[in-house]
Amino acid sequence: MPVAKFVGETSNDRGNIIGEIMSETTTWMIETIDLSRIYRNGDEIRALDTVNMHVSPGELVTVMGPSGSGKSTLLNVIGALDLPTSGQVYVNGHEVTKIRNKDAFRSSTIGFIFQLHNLIPTLNARENIEVPMRGHLGARARKKRAEELLELVDLADRMNHLPNQLSGGQRQRVAVARALANNPPLVLADEPTGSLDTKASLELMNLLKDLSQSQGTTFIVVTHDLNVARQTERVLVMEDGKIVRQDIIGSPIEEDLKQWQHSRLGQRILARDEALLSNLELSTHQIEALQKVLAPTNG
Repeated sequence: MPVAKFVGETSNDRGNIIGEIMSETTTWMIETIDLSRIYRNGDEIRALDTVNMHVSPGELVTVMGPSGSGKSTLLNVIGALDLPTSGQVYVNGHEVTKIRNKDAFRSSTIGFIFQLHNLIPTLNARENIEVPMRGHLGARARKKRAEELLELVDLADRMNHLPNQLSGGQRQRVAVARALANNPPLVLADEPTGSLDTKASLELMNLLKDLSQSQGTTFIVVTHDLNVARQTERVLVMEDGKIVRQDIIGSPIEEDLKQWQHSRLGQRILARDEALLSNLELSTHQIEALQKVLAPTNG
C-alpha cells in the first residue's frame, strides 16, 4: 500500500501546477484541492475552509475534531451528498462536481455507514443487503452476493433474522455488508460506533481493518472516540473547517504521548510555563527530561 500524503497548506500558485497534480490523481482514492463549503444563512459559516488532503487506495483513515469542526461536511462533500462552494474534490480519479448522474456514481463507487444502522425493520439481514443491488443485479445474483457478504462479516447464521432480532453490533455489521453490496472502492462511515458499547466498537473497527486489508476498500471514519481512531492507520484532526494536523498511528505509548503533547498541560510544559513548572516541584533536570519526552518528533 502506498504511503498516504497530507497537504496542510495552501499556495497562491497552485493553479499553475493543477495540470501536473491531475496527472497523478489516479494514485489517490481521494484528493481535495483548496476545498471550501460556505453556508450563508445570515452569518457566513465556513464549514470547510481550503481543505487539502490525499487518501490512498485501501487506506483506513479517521477524521476527528470537536462538534462543528467540519467532519460530517467533509464526508458529505466527498460522498457527493453536498457540493463545495469552491475548490475541487476527486474520488477515484473523478472530479465529483462534474459528474452528471451523482446517484449512479454514489451507487457504484461509494458505500455509506451511519451511526444509526438505518436497516429496514420488515426485511431480514439478507434482504436489507440486497436493497442497494436492485437495478444492478438479478434476484438470484443479489441473493448470492448478500450471502457472500454476510459470510464476510461473520453473520451467515443470522441472514434470516430481522433487525430487532440482532444485537447492536450485529446490526452495524449488516450495515457494513450493505455498504459493500455494489463492491465500492470507497466507504464513508459517520460515527459508526457511536451507538455501540466498547466491545462491539472494537469488533466493528477490527472488521473494517480486515476489509481494508483483504478487499482493498478505502475507509474514511468520522469519530469522537480516540480508541476507535487508534484502530486505524492515520488520523486527520479538524478545527474550524480546516485540517490542522495529522497523526500516523503508532504504538499505544506513542499515542498516549501524542495526546499529552497536544493537551493543554503538555503545551504549557513545552512552553516552559513558569507558574505551572514551579507547582510541579521538579528539578531542572527532571523538567528537561519531561520536555524531551513530550517534544514532537518528525516520525
